[in-house]
Amino acid sequence: MTGNPCLALPPLWTGVGARPSAMSFGRAALPLLGALVPLLLWGCAPLPKPPEEATVRYIQIREDALPRDLYASVGDEVRWQNLTSTPVRLGLLGTQVLDRATCQQGFSRFGSLDDFVTIQPRGYVSLCFSLPGIVRYNVWLDADNPRGPMTPTGRIHLSPAS
Repeated sequence: MTGNPCLALPPLWTGVGARPSAMSFGRAALPLLGALVPLLLWGCAPLPKPPEEATVRYIQIREDALPRDLYASVGDEVRWQNLTSTPVRLGLLGTQVLDRATCQQGFSRFGSLDDFVTIQPRGYVSLCFSLPGIVRYNVWLDADNPRGPMTPTGRIHLSPAS
């Protein structure tokens, strides 16, 4: 089928040479039409588009991750930038943080989102969140040593979209 599938709706009556009559298309079909029309209109409506210019909030990683407390709105993109010369490891704290993600860069592995990611030198990872709340994270300054130096826990304070 080509074109808009919403314009190619099947007829409400069937059969060879079938024609609507006052009885087949009359009062009996009105409740059905009343239920189907809103569903058809909803199903044919275009999907909402993401904002043209989402606000990007930056967390810069050097010997610390700053700002330690980032204030953002739902829908903003939060980017963790590794400004060091070695890879670092970012860990999101909490079990449902990624359930609230609406966009991501660098958190996907084998088709699923991962709450621990390695950020290459001069690279970044990012997330957008759909619900207000607080997201906590830690950064290990040596990506290969989970017992090595770590930044203090950072927090992203997400307020409802304005």
